[in-house]
Amino acid sequence: MLTQNPPTSGEVGTFYNRHTDVYDHALGGNIHVGYWDDEADDSPMHVATDRLTDLVADRLAPEDGQHLLDVGCGHGSTAMRIVAHHAVRITGVSVSDYQVELANSRPLPPNLRGQATFQLADAMELSFPDASFDGAYAIESLMHMKDKVAAIGHIARVLRPGGRLVIAEHSLEGELTAPDTARMADAYAFFKFSLSIDGYRTLLREAGLEVVDYTDTTENVRRCYDSMIDGWRKAARELDGQEAREMETAADLGEWFFGAVPQLRYGLLTAVRP
Repeated sequence: MLTQNPPTSGEVGTFYNRHTDVYDHALGGNIHVGYWDDEADDSPMHVATDRLTDLVADRLAPEDGQHLLDVGCGHGSTAMRIVAHHAVRITGVSVSDYQVELANSRPLPPNLRGQATFQLADAMELSFPDASFDGAYAIESLMHMKDKVAAIGHIARVLRPGGRLVIAEHSLEGELTAPDTARMADAYAFFKFSLSIDGYRTLLREAGLEVVDYTDTTENVRRCYDSMIDGWRKAARELDGQEAREMETAADLGEWFFGAVPQLRYGLLTAVRP
């Protein structure tokens, strides 16, 4: 993976303070990609992004009474959907104070089966005791972490034996050309992320976790990208000055990143602590 000037947690938090609302509007109330079964699937965006959440929950296989960790909880939509359908307790962490505020102020749906709380915390420096969670999930969050070894190490540490970690994220498959490498460095610097080239398999193994499943869902999520680009363009039109230029830059980089990088993949990975 490219590693030039990896972002600090503060920089990632600031980025999401500014971009969370754009993602939310573009992605049907979520801030992660959606999932469509096939080309004939005409589900609207909010159904597709909720379906991605459900796929993650299915892989976690939560049981009543379990305690789950949401690594990079965003504004709480994912956790709230899971606790609406499962009698579990979720603790969500984010480095964006704006996201945590939104998550904790989210109206509670009726007949909630579980409960969720959210706090400002850095996954690279988790303070939770060892073996304190029955499962964990990270949706498009590990890519923002400067020290991925520390983040995965902490997640593994706080998982109980038999606990599952589900990762949903972009990665790179194959080498980039020299021009694409330079452009990718620009994307990394702007979006405050870096992509794994092996789906975190090496880091997971070194942290003592066993990968038990990987499903490539690149074609199932691709439909999200145009909506994200349109969201940035719309935000640029509604803003002015530096904020407008920032959103236009996001759209330009996103258009290249999502449309012109054949090595870009998206997948769901499940690992278990033996």
